[in-house]
Amino acid sequence: MKKEVEKDIEGIIEYCHQFAEYMLNKGKEYYPFGAQIKNDGELVGVGIENEETDFPESQKLIDGMTMEFEKLFAEGQIKAYVITYDVRIPINDLGEKSDAICMDITHAESDEKPRYYFTYSWNKNEELIFGQSFGMNR
Repeated sequence: MKKEVEKDIEGIIEYCHQFAEYMLNKGKEYYPFGAQIKNDGELVGVGIENEETDFPESQKLIDGMTMEFEKLFAEGQIKAYVITYDVRIPINDLGEKSDAICMDITHAESDEKPRYYFTYSWNKNEELIFGQSFGMNR
């Protein structure tokens, strides 16, 4: 992977991880959100509103952001984007699961479509604790 692509992906991950951590600490949850990197390198956070309800389904938000990002991507207006959302993933062979921040990243200069997971839990003092993190290609 090129240095610039790596730098972009690291920036996206850092931004989204910090925002998700902030929202989790603030309210123990967050709606899916995204970020994009414009062609000039500017990273911009992105949220989407649902006009129908104050409590939209996460998948509808993810689908809406995906459509908008793909449009901007196809038009050459952005060079990368990420959609960040909360998931539950298996963490061992016993089938135990953990909450995790999931980030789906797309970059114009990479054929890879990485998905990163950052597991988390709450300790007995209700403090946010991060566990394992890993990435894979979609």
